[in-house]
Amino acid sequence: MKQFAVIGLGRFGVSVAATLRSQGHEVLAIDNDEDNVQIVQTENLVTQAVCLDSTNIHALEELGLQGFDGVVLAIGEDLQASILTALNLMEMGVKRLIAKASNANHGKILERMNVPKVVYPERDMGNRVAHMLMQSSILESFQLDPRFSVMEIMAPSACINKNLAELNLRVKYSISVVAIKHMGAELAVIPGPDHVIQKNDLLVIIGSNEGIGKFIQNR
Repeated sequence: MKQFAVIGLGRFGVSVAATLRSQGHEVLAIDNDEDNVQIVQTENLVTQAVCLDSTNIHALEELGLQGFDGVVLAIGEDLQASILTALNLMEMGVKRLIAKASNANHGKILERMNVPKVVYPERDMGNRVAHMLMQSSILESFQLDPRFSVMEIMAPSACINKNLAELNLRVKYSISVVAIKHMGAELAVIPGPDHVIQKNDLLVIIGSNEGIGKFIQNR
């Protein structure tokens, strides 16, 4: 069991906190709005919730966040509070810091502050939905960074009854098949070159967005 803190209890923060808690981890939720704190407490979404001003470094230090496995800074709309809280957390030396950016300018500031990891939930979700709408074969996708993604797709017809060695996807498209799910069978993780792709197989592929796009278009 790990210990995490989530600062900022908007939709994103609550979602992160509840997911971590559902996986059995201890979660400390922090917000400066008493109503938000009471909601997560009443619904038992976290281990503990406190109401405090995260721009006050002394208040944060009293929580002992330096000993946590990770801290998620989920303050989005209040730019000043987000920046000051990020400065506090970095000065405190928290082990792992992930900060939410509400827009490109917000993210640029956090990145220039050398925040270890900046995420853009709204932008990333928009990209995922757009890709799924444009390509009906895409069942799920996850962007690793602006250039690379992991996607789950239905096996293209051009791949059916061929093995991975024949397809040579790494050379042709700079992508790799990391798992294959066949109906009624167990998930094949890191399938070998002799693995034959069958109709209705689900492929989990990883690679450059450009390569994945070409692979799907040439199906």
